Amino acid sequence: MLRALLCTCALGLPLTAAAFTGTDLVKLCNRSDVPSKSACQAYIEGAADGAYNTIEAIGGTTGPLVGQYFCLPAGTTPDEMTNAVRHWANHNGDKLEYNASTVVALGLGATYACRASN
Repeated sequence: MLRALLCTCALGLPLTAAAFTGTDLVKLCNRSDVPSKSACQAYIEGAADGAYNTIEAIGGTTGPLVGQYFCLPAGTTPDEMTNAVRHWANHNGDKLEYNASTVVALGLGATYACRASN
């Protein structure tokens, strides 16, 4: 009986899982406890790293490329990245239904836009 219950739960879980949205990220980042703040920063760093690696896989990150939303300067800290995303989210509440990783890319792009090389 326990095995049947576990199988039912395991099979039902993917059907009820929802995407992590910008609204979810903002709620996480607005919490004041240390684990939530750490999770917020870790998500933003991971999403930024994932975007960087995707761009690298399709041709490099040495300048403004099609699809490259942001260019982080060397030495950008996790706190600076988090503040950039939070600032963008506070001014773009109508876009928080987007996937959280999209919100990260748009938020970082608003602060760390790529500059054309001369």
